[in-house]
Amino acid sequence: MEWKKLSEKQKTGKSAADPQTGEVYELETEAAWDIVAATISVVYLITMLVLFVWQLVDVCTGRLVLLKVILHDNAEQLNSDINRIIAYAVIGGGLGGIVNGFRSILHWHADRKAFGWRHLWKYITLPFLGATLAAIVYALSRGGIAVIGGNSTVGNDSTVQAFSAFAIGALSGYGAQKVFKWLDEHVNRLFQISVEVPELKARTKQEATDILRASELNLGTVSEQASTNAEEINKVIDQSPPAGTKKPKASPVDITIGKKE
Repeated sequence: MEWKKLSEKQKTGKSAADPQTGEVYELETEAAWDIVAATISVVYLITMLVLFVWQLVDVCTGRLVLLKVILHDNAEQLNSDINRIIAYAVIGGGLGGIVNGFRSILHWHADRKAFGWRHLWKYITLPFLGATLAAIVYALSRGGIAVIGGNSTVGNDSTVQAFSAFAIGALSGYGAQKVFKWLDEHVNRLFQISVEVPELKARTKQEATDILRASELNLGTVSEQASTNAEEINKVIDQSPPAGTKKPKASPVDITIGKKE
């Protein structure tokens, strides 16, 4: 997609919001190479759709044709209940990624005519990215580790487990960007990745926001306090926690802005 991200002040003219992230981008008309890349992306995704649906049927019927071609006599060793359920999750993730790719191409190429050839790589990786994320999310949900809120095992019925695995996989593949954020949050929580709170005093609110973002922290509550010192007006005069404190990534930092009495 031939577009670039805009700041709040730049959101004018011909622009469009990404339906998944909500970010607004300036649109540029497709060139010949962009149209070729969009066509290649569609053909590729259709091919991958056929491949993943074939694998879904193969797993359902237990034929495992592709695996037998690759692994020969060892393929039957993988034909167990747990491996089939994992396969449903991975195939669901791949299909979810493919559907996400179709949705994106329809939006940016068919509707907006603003596809960019550089993003061809995105569509090439989407099925495999979706499949990988699906495997990770399913492993976490089945493992029931405390960081994601306990065990999500859905009973012993193999059919229910298969549908559950496929659904988790498909949703993970389709919402890959949100899954990345979800995984980041839980990794930070699990490993307690901490950063040092920067000094924000004497900075404007915007400067403080930018500094916090660069430090991988978030702006928390913003309050105001009357001040007689002209140098403190519209500047940060207090912060909580104070500079130098160690906090987990994405933690909020509250600030107080000076204002005229």
